[in-house]
Amino acid sequence: MDVLGIILLLIRWAHALAAVAWIGGSLFMLLAARPALRNADPQGLVGRALAVEFRPVVTTAIAVLIVSGVILTVDRLTSDAAGIAYTAVLVAKIVLAVYAFGVAWLLPRRREQRAGGIRRALAGPVALTVVGIIVIGLADVLTWLFERGLVG
Repeated sequence: MDVLGIILLLIRWAHALAAVAWIGGSLFMLLAARPALRNADPQGLVGRALAVEFRPVVTTAIAVLIVSGVILTVDRLTSDAAGIAYTAVLVAKIVLAVYAFGVAWLLPRRREQRAGGIRRALAGPVALTVVGIIVIGLADVLTWLFERGLVG
């Protein structure tokens, strides 16, 4: 493996690690912390403190995902192995990622408003986590499509 290959491998690793940190942390907050704190912290003080501490993780993850994503996209799209199906799935992944970035950016600002109904369903922490899981799944589809393109 040449130096460029090692650098791209490290960038892929950073991209995956950022996604896992963000979505894994979100799953922890939704499935473990939130239910545990519901009775133990009725005023929500600990939950808010957790959210404040998790915010830099999300911000760092978004920055790493954007920078590494641009580099990896250029690398893959300049290869002959990236066909039309690969490009279509990549566009879907990018659209969902941009949506998730927007929700993550707006979510702390909207907490005070306590939006309900459809707005909360589309822009709440559960929606953000579900979209993140879908994006991770699309990454696996992209890998499969790219490897299939390499074979022929």
